[in-house]
Amino acid sequence: MTFGRDLQPSAAIRGHLQFTHAGLVTATYFVNPLGYGLRGAGDKFEVKSAHHALVNNLPDGSLLLGIQAQQNTLDVLSKMVEGVDLEDCPDYADEVVVSYHRVCAIAPRTRIHLLSIPVGSANPGSSALARLWRGGTATVDATALSRMDLEFYEKQANTILSRIGGEFDPVPVPAALFQWLWEHYLGRGAGGDPVAPTRAGTVEDATAAVFRAAALDEGAQTDSSRRVRPSFVPVIKILQPDSDYAPSYQAMLTPRSFPYAGMNFPGGSEFLNVVEGFDGITIDWGMRISTKPAEVVLKNNELSLRRLGEQMDQRDQEVTFAQNTLMSKAQLLGEYNNHFEVNSGESEVTFTTVIAVGGASAEKTIDAVNALKRRYKRFQVEMTAPVGAQVDLWSMLVPGSPPRRAYDDFAHIVPSDMWAGFVPFVSNQIGDDSGPVIGVNLLSGNFEPIHFGIMEAALHDLSASFAVTGELGSGKSYFLKLMAVLVHDMGGQFLAIDRSQVGEWEHFATAIDNAIVIDLSNPTVSLDPLRMFDPRVAGERTLDTILPLLDLSPTSGPGVAAGSLLSVKGLTQHGIRSLLDLVQVAGQLRDRAGAGADFADLAVRLESLIERVPVLFDPTLKPLRLNAAATVVRSHKLALPTAEELTTPHLYNRLPLTKRLGTALYELVGVAAREAFLTDNGRFGLLVGDEAHHFTQTQVGAAVTSDFSRDGRKHLAAIGLASHDPATDFQGAAHNLIPNRFVFRQRDDTLARNSLAWLGVDLEEAPYLVQILREETSPPVGPGRQVPEERRGEMFMRDALNRIGRGKVFGPARADRAEAISSTPTSMAGSRWPALPRRGAP
Repeated sequence: MTFGRDLQPSAAIRGHLQFTHAGLVTATYFVNPLGYGLRGAGDKFEVKSAHHALVNNLPDGSLLLGIQAQQNTLDVLSKMVEGVDLEDCPDYADEVVVSYHRVCAIAPRTRIHLLSIPVGSANPGSSALARLWRGGTATVDATALSRMDLEFYEKQANTILSRIGGEFDPVPVPAALFQWLWEHYLGRGAGGDPVAPTRAGTVEDATAAVFRAAALDEGAQTDSSRRVRPSFVPVIKILQPDSDYAPSYQAMLTPRSFPYAGMNFPGGSEFLNVVEGFDGITIDWGMRISTKPAEVVLKNNELSLRRLGEQMDQRDQEVTFAQNTLMSKAQLLGEYNNHFEVNSGESEVTFTTVIAVGGASAEKTIDAVNALKRRYKRFQVEMTAPVGAQVDLWSMLVPGSPPRRAYDDFAHIVPSDMWAGFVPFVSNQIGDDSGPVIGVNLLSGNFEPIHFGIMEAALHDLSASFAVTGELGSGKSYFLKLMAVLVHDMGGQFLAIDRSQVGEWEHFATAIDNAIVIDLSNPTVSLDPLRMFDPRVAGERTLDTILPLLDLSPTSGPGVAAGSLLSVKGLTQHGIRSLLDLVQVAGQLRDRAGAGADFADLAVRLESLIERVPVLFDPTLKPLRLNAAATVVRSHKLALPTAEELTTPHLYNRLPLTKRLGTALYELVGVAAREAFLTDNGRFGLLVGDEAHHFTQTQVGAAVTSDFSRDGRKHLAAIGLASHDPATDFQGAAHNLIPNRFVFRQRDDTLARNSLAWLGVDLEEAPYLVQILREETSPPVGPGRQVPEERRGEMFMRDALNRIGRGKVFGPARADRAEAISSTPTSMAGSRWPALPRRGAP
């Protein structure tokens, strides 16, 4: 039985500086993990390079930690309301309140990354590094620490951090974290773990008295009914007699061996990522390291080679396998030595890794240990839970702990560039730092909320536009409506083009607000560009609309005639204020002697449209004004060309008038949204297009998309587009400027590959993702091939920082909003709001 306070080295805490009973002084920092996830090999090699610089500049005895902790739900909610005035947005305030209960039900966790480095000795009579590796008996007088002493150690720490670089953005931890870390270790996996303190508190000084007492029972002897023969189960039972906390059962795993042939990077060496995704237990990891420079390694290799030569001489006459073994060792030593001769900037890293598994019962912990061992077998890493060394390995995760024999017994030695391939300080986080919670992260295994700050991004001069792809029924429209309702509730406005026959957007918009619904086949407002837009740009916008509609080239005779009439001078000279005026003026010029055939041709073409297109020519209709919070334009009765007809010249030239008309009206809606939203009116505007190719494959539509992508951030505006095939619909520079991309289920192999490539995934490096997208993303199963509630909304995502991950989209937390999004006019039953995820689900 070991008592916990014997393993707690802290004598005094001053902010992030720790003074141990042995006289060692350490500095501990939060580390900002680098984005990893599903990014390409080039990005991952940059992450490896950052770790290479890290390990080559850390002092001996540095401790790297990855602590699994509960996420602070209040922090999540504060991020949701950042930049939003809740008094002006009561609907969103209600959403935030209900979201609190949903986040609590999910119980998201996170991994806190810490770096603890020795920075000196509190006893000037001996070396701090020597004391770290040899142990010591000196004590620290906490009352004798002066401000000058603290400044000295702070300066030493800053010198080390300066050599490391700023990639990991180290931030000093508050003093309260040391106490929280100790209590987290004592109760690991038993439940009741408080939220980790991440900000400096009112008290930044502490002594050893704040650390709770505990008893560490290796082998869980107190649970055994056998009093003579001790238990040899590799489990520590931790009891806290002075508190009501339940006992914690913990096991310490450490690598026995790594693959003989080495570990490929990327994809084969990131062995610490294996610990994610377990339910009902807590898994922390720690790694203690020391380094040797290349010149020292080369000298040691010469000495080792000399010893091998002596052994080979002594066994020269033996008929055994020893000679072969010695020859093999000499060959490996030669390769190892050559590595350091070629790479003079290398160092040798000695590291000891401990993976701490904690649960509420011995059975849970042992099951998790066995599951971890099976996982590591796939990496050809053999893990062991050594009996008799459990307490020593447990203590290794405590910052400032003096060295113990077990640290050396289970240490491994590798070159620093190979160690860098372990990339311990990485994260699978996706999404923004603030904004509404749209779902949870599945790739990390901790179900962290995914924030999508669609309105906050524009305020920070970032593009808020997004694009979605997926097969029919995969959740594209659901996601578009989710973003629209969030924009609406946060005080913005949206315009959606509804192509559905049942009018799902019309039903959705009227359910959340007094929406304006415009049916282009039975119009109540006019889309006449000469009446909608400012006279300075109205003529140009009109020309872009009517020339394709009339099948005219801008350089043809009638096209030139139309251009002259629609110039600013022409509009003023002839008093043209509407398309009907244009028809009348063209007719008058046709009747004039010597006007030529061009105006006659133009007049005939225009007159043929008056009765067919009242939305353009009816003077009794009021022009469209986009000032409502929700506007839906129904285009279900318009004949629209296919993507192939738009991209194939000979098919486009043969388009019938009905499809030309549909394209022109579709474009006009986009142009109207551009003119309304890309102005500094102080209100965020979102244009939603569920059929992306109608925007992206025409000249005017591509210009609208480009303007939203490039300039939306300047004017608080964004565009949201959906497509079945991004390879054909999302092309060109404008679409490359859309940073936020979402991929829902694609069961077709070609479309799945196109979607992942558009997302930025290197399919040569990760071909298995195609199968995951096709078969393991919201898979239809069972009778009727329905998607289970808990599997709906699964998707891949690329965020504004180009991080790629996998998540699950939720609907609104409010029941009325969820019903409005999920239902259609024809079927009010069967909510499509995804259920809460289950731990361990794919």
